[in-house]
Amino acid sequence: MVLAKHWLLILTALVLLFVIPIVGYPYLMATGNPILQSIAHIIFVLYTITCHQLPERSLFLFGYQMTVCSRCFAIYAAFLAGCISFAFIRKRLKIWSLKYFVILCIPMAIDGFAQLFGVPLPRGIGPGFELIWMVESTSEWRIVTGAIFGLASALYVLPYLEEIFSSAPYVPPTNAGQQQQQQPAGPDNTAK
Repeated sequence: MVLAKHWLLILTALVLLFVIPIVGYPYLMATGNPILQSIAHIIFVLYTITCHQLPERSLFLFGYQMTVCSRCFAIYAAFLAGCISFAFIRKRLKIWSLKYFVILCIPMAIDGFAQLFGVPLPRGIGPGFELIWMVESTSEWRIVTGAIFGLASALYVLPYLEEIFSSAPYVPPTNAGQQQQQQPAGPDNTAK
């Protein structure tokens, strides 16, 4: 079965095909070609399903907004990086405990809930060692928390998939085009 043998390559290719239009949209818009810009608009609309696409929370390339916000892009790009990395460390990486995955999700969860409810978070330490608070997180913070979540997701899920696909029974391909050999007639195989 091809899927059982090449599941990581297939998954990595699918994630790559999902990430390419995110950075491809600004490039297509920057070309100035009306046909390519029409394709870019379709791409942008399709990605509305996956992200809020707020311009103030998005990255820009070539003067055009990417199709997802900075956090979503970091999640997808880090998951892709995790898929590629897993190809090299798959024999050494053990299955994680759920608690480690949850711990790595906490920074993004705190940031997301703080923005959703307008809760100020400490941003740093100012002069006199007082905390500097922020209500709206920065793009850098969104990228960092998204990348942590994306990489943690890949490195948590992929070992489970590895175990599932490595324990899948191997079914050899059949020779559908060849005729099956008939067993010769003998004492046990007599024709009746």
